[in-house]
Amino acid sequence: MTPPAATEPLTDTQRAAVAKLACACEQPGGVALLCSPPGAGKTTVLAHLVAAAARRDQSSEIRPVGAWLEAAAGPLPDVVCADAAHEADEAALVRLVDRCRSRQPAASVVLAGEGRLLTLVSRDPRLERAVSLRATLRPFSADETRQLLDARLFTAACPPATDSRDDVARTIHEIAAGIPAAVVRLTDLARVVAEARPDGELTVDDIEAIHRRLTLQAA
Repeated sequence: MTPPAATEPLTDTQRAAVAKLACACEQPGGVALLCSPPGAGKTTVLAHLVAAAARRDQSSEIRPVGAWLEAAAGPLPDVVCADAAHEADEAALVRLVDRCRSRQPAASVVLAGEGRLLTLVSRDPRLERAVSLRATLRPFSADETRQLLDARLFTAACPPATDSRDDVARTIHEIAAGIPAAVVRLTDLARVVAEARPDGELTVDDIEAIHRRLTLQAA
């Protein structure tokens, strides 16, 4: 599986998670957890972790946990990133960790998943002892939403003309409830609207209209 490109800008919380996980992956056989609610940026963090591994001349790969478990006899990279790890059971996670640690030299493993992953780890003492680091992502704060908007929306080519940037940013943050995936989707659609206009105008009313259309599409 080709890993996603590390093109999404990171918030301070995501950057801290990448740094913590990279530190754990420097140790052969290290096991780390990355937990978050859906849409909070696990895939983005894993993509940047893969890029960090490449800078250290480590091989790495992101696959869903099921794909790692199915390819039980295949070669392993230096850093194994198992996404959606909460979909496995604790016995399967133990097998994956043991397989990584039996590699010569031992492979590091990052188990990424939703909150249930913590419960799975706590059920098996072997797995709990193996985990050396836990990183958690949470919904964006208002400041983190603004950081993303500054990078993706509030550019010279796309200034909000009628309403202030603060009003537009607050509206996007409130509608998305701080969930990074929702913030990104709403922001990218808002940029399309703004770029289609000669003056690049973008208002709070535009954001609310986009949200209504998305809600109707999802219904």
